[in-house]
Amino acid sequence: MVLFQLKKAGLLPENKSDFLIKPRGWACTRNHKYTLRLFLLLPVLMLYWLSCSSVHGQKITPEQKQLIDAAIPCEAYSTPKKVRKLLVTNLSMRDGKLWKGSSHAIIPVHNYAIGQMGKITGAYEAVFNNDIEMFRPENIKQFDAICFLNTVGVLFEDQELKTSLLDFIKSGKGFVGIHDAIATFVQYPVYDQWPAFGQMLGGTENGGHPWDGELMTIQVEDLSSPLTAMFSEGSFQIADQAFQLQEPDFRKNIRVLLSIDVENTGLSPKRRILPVRTEDLDFPVSWIRSYGQGRVFFGGLGHRDSVFWNPALLKHMLAGIQFALGDLEADTTPTPQPAINK
Repeated sequence: MVLFQLKKAGLLPENKSDFLIKPRGWACTRNHKYTLRLFLLLPVLMLYWLSCSSVHGQKITPEQKQLIDAAIPCEAYSTPKKVRKLLVTNLSMRDGKLWKGSSHAIIPVHNYAIGQMGKITGAYEAVFNNDIEMFRPENIKQFDAICFLNTVGVLFEDQELKTSLLDFIKSGKGFVGIHDAIATFVQYPVYDQWPAFGQMLGGTENGGHPWDGELMTIQVEDLSSPLTAMFSEGSFQIADQAFQLQEPDFRKNIRVLLSIDVENTGLSPKRRILPVRTEDLDFPVSWIRSYGQGRVFFGGLGHRDSVFWNPALLKHMLAGIQFALGDLEADTTPTPQPAINK
């Protein structure tokens, strides 16, 4: 994508042969003006290459890899019906420019975890790509599901891309959103830049984090779902970041799997809580839903790197991914808020 943009700007030649630099120096090159431009652009291209390398795993430590490898499930929850391809993007944007979201630092960690989990279990092949052109109809059709892995902001405004993304899911494919995915296609102070995306996902983030690193008690709401079978008890505790949804009646569209047990977690008076959430104290963490003929899984935990070497949470993500891919059946009937949270 970067080379295409450089070529369009006239910084690269039309013919591949014009890239050749003769041994005796750029002045002897048939198109020496392009060689000079390339010479001047080398620092920029090198910085771009280095940034891509670090994002895709260069900064993950051997210790982190060891922790992840030890926590990854040994096998898939169900046998894939065919070889599955999962498109994974970490793209973060603000004001139309690339931006480092709050979870940017752990991108190498969660990319490694999601990629390795597919390899080890054989459940899917993860294809990591932040090029928005992958969402064109002719490109997206090769995949079985898309994963927004800590994406942030308005990723694109192109209406064709928007239509292509939603049509892809509605046609019978899948969507996986991890943590910051709920903060995608929104940007402070406006939280409805693309309402149709929030409707597809099941809710729209608004108002920041009611919990931002504090220890939270997570309630397992749907004990009958295969996506929660890995949790041995009805609740567990974890320190991570949580979001709140702005829709008053979001539960009519989603089947909540995990939610925050506010009674046993508490609310900090320092946090901004939406009035509707102050009233109902309803903070879902993980859910599934049907969207047309397609399937949607959202997992809200994933701000801290330790989430990606938590064995139960990796199993939860794997089950969610397999559900979205169409290989794990699960009931998506919406459920009401349990009385314990009120």
